[in-house]
Amino acid sequence: MAALKLKSWPFPGNQEAELVWFGSPFMDYKGNWRIRVAFRTSASGIKIVSYPWGTLPYLRIGQIYSNGVYDQVRPMSGSAFQFTIDSLDQGTVTNSFKLPKRLIDFGKNPELGLQNIIHYRTSGPTYCIPVIELIRAMFINSRYLAYYLLQPHGLDLLVDKSYSLGRILHFDLSSRVPAKLATDNNARHLSWMRTDSRIRSLWDSVYQNMFGQAVKNSPYNPTESFKKGIPLEVNLPTIGPIQLNVRGVQFMDYVLVKEILAIGGFRHPSDEILFWHPSKKKREWSSGDKSVRIISGAKDNDYVLNDQSDNAKEDINQNVLETSPTIMKFINSPAIETRRLNVKHSNTGTEVIVTSGRGGKHTGAKEVSTQDTMVGGDTPPIDFQTLETIPANEAMGLELFFQMIEILKKSFPVSIRMSIIRVPFGKRFSVCTNGARRTCAIVQVTYSGSTFYVVEVARPDDWSISTLILRPSDQITFRAVEQNIKQLLDGLVRKGGHWDQNVLSQCSGMNIEKLKHYQSDTIRDWAFRLAGKFVS
Repeated sequence: MAALKLKSWPFPGNQEAELVWFGSPFMDYKGNWRIRVAFRTSASGIKIVSYPWGTLPYLRIGQIYSNGVYDQVRPMSGSAFQFTIDSLDQGTVTNSFKLPKRLIDFGKNPELGLQNIIHYRTSGPTYCIPVIELIRAMFINSRYLAYYLLQPHGLDLLVDKSYSLGRILHFDLSSRVPAKLATDNNARHLSWMRTDSRIRSLWDSVYQNMFGQAVKNSPYNPTESFKKGIPLEVNLPTIGPIQLNVRGVQFMDYVLVKEILAIGGFRHPSDEILFWHPSKKKREWSSGDKSVRIISGAKDNDYVLNDQSDNAKEDINQNVLETSPTIMKFINSPAIETRRLNVKHSNTGTEVIVTSGRGGKHTGAKEVSTQDTMVGGDTPPIDFQTLETIPANEAMGLELFFQMIEILKKSFPVSIRMSIIRVPFGKRFSVCTNGARRTCAIVQVTYSGSTFYVVEVARPDDWSISTLILRPSDQITFRAVEQNIKQLLDGLVRKGGHWDQNVLSQCSGMNIEKLKHYQSDTIRDWAFRLAGKFVS
């Protein structure tokens, strides 16, 4: 089994260190999510190190490390326990300082002691489950899910379509999901998270609570609070009974759960799933020569975690990193059928070694990254709380606008976030001529330290309406910006598809400009005219 070596390692020589606790996820100066991890040695006591948030699926409380390498032979601390809770929402949430010191001692470190614990009282002992361990066990089986958990509406970004016809759930995964993760088990897992409203609410509550606390701490700039770190909280749904098999340590009537090994008692909403992913292709065989590229190295090499990676070029290696899975057991297990549209041609003849191309039978790359590849890749959404966003693939009539935004990103030093929402109901304008709901793109642009908001209404029917550029003052809160956008869209509908000048003038705390559409503009002209509004 390949081993993962943590490159940032603060302990000398062969000194052993035990992973004892987790701190808060936080955002570094580059906008990357990271997680604080506490290690303890007999000589140095507790030290806190940070790693990319995507490392969490490979980390367990109780793991023993030497020179940054987890010892896979030595057993982790704790004993096996099995118990049942009547419902997830019957737990009591407190901070970790409330745990008996004989269970764990944080040395008065507030970063560790303020992490949240869920106490479940049973007929036997009280089981204390760290919130971060419950989240990991239920949701995070890969670094991809880890990062989408900390994105607003992140689950929607992984799913292109999800709808039921009779007893069959049609479930299409997005191309953002790597091909190696487009498996039957992951389709069953993701569709459960997406279609069970109680589980979906639990997933959504992780980011919503973080963002809500960030706004409370820093109303004018929530990102500043993210940089300091926020303990994870969840809204526990009414669902149960739930059976758990865990590894933990006991003192008196308390058991501290260090790892959830298996969790069951859930019911999937569907009996059958028709699953699709862009990588799923029909394979056709022929007798031609088979090209093979040999690369030095083998798959059982150890891998070094390069936690300073900016571009995560090593993504292809992520799935060779093995970790103990959390067993997820459903009362019912939906049958999975894969829908395959495209064709992949494969040869079965003699192997012919080639020297060009990508990939190969073995890979010699030893450095991997668990960093977030969404940074600089997909445009992340805006952190709206009251505006309901939808997937970009439902935004008919905004295709040219998306192309323009891509040119803007490549041509100017801007940071971009974008969300798509539906125009409110109320007038004929709210619905396009083909019967589809009209949509609207809202783009958050940061340029030279200033933040702007671009509001573009979809025009599949060439409706005459200008783009809005909102320039908030430094004193206005993000929540006020969101409320102003909502009022602008409500006024747009009341005016039958035209910006209401009275509403425009009532948006206090921001300057609003209009940008007309010209048929003579190329997409590049459009991007440069928009950029001119940011520098003027």
